[in-house]
Amino acid sequence: MSELESAVLVLGGTEAAIYAYGLVAARVPSGSQRSSALSAMAWHRTQRDALRARITALGSTPPAAAAAYAPPFPVTDAASARRLATLVEDRLAGQWAGLAAASTAAARTRDALTAQTCATRVVTWSGAAPVWNGAL
Repeated sequence: MSELESAVLVLGGTEAAIYAYGLVAARVPSGSQRSSALSAMAWHRTQRDALRARITALGSTPPAAAAAYAPPFPVTDAASARRLATLVEDRLAGQWAGLAAASTAAARTRDALTAQTCATRVVTWSGAAPVWNGAL
């Protein structure tokens, strides 16, 4: 997959993450969890803006975000909200790692560190570290 194709894929995942964090923030208790959700949403907005600029710099027009996204399961309470945040971050960690693999050397480190940030949030929201292929 090319850098442009990967960037467009990550942009779609990032747009979905922003929407998802709105659901998460509405369902987790106020305090540190809500603050974490809102902080993650703001961070993903920053990543979205950078991705849109990058796609433009690569000679393409960034696709528009969807008006709404359907979560993969009902988000009705704090537990399901944390599960959604975990899922979103896990998917984005893989997408950012794919973008790092497709990127030029100048962007590779930044993309890999962004994947690491998403992976860290997986652990934060789920309380467990995922096992990836080759980890055992």
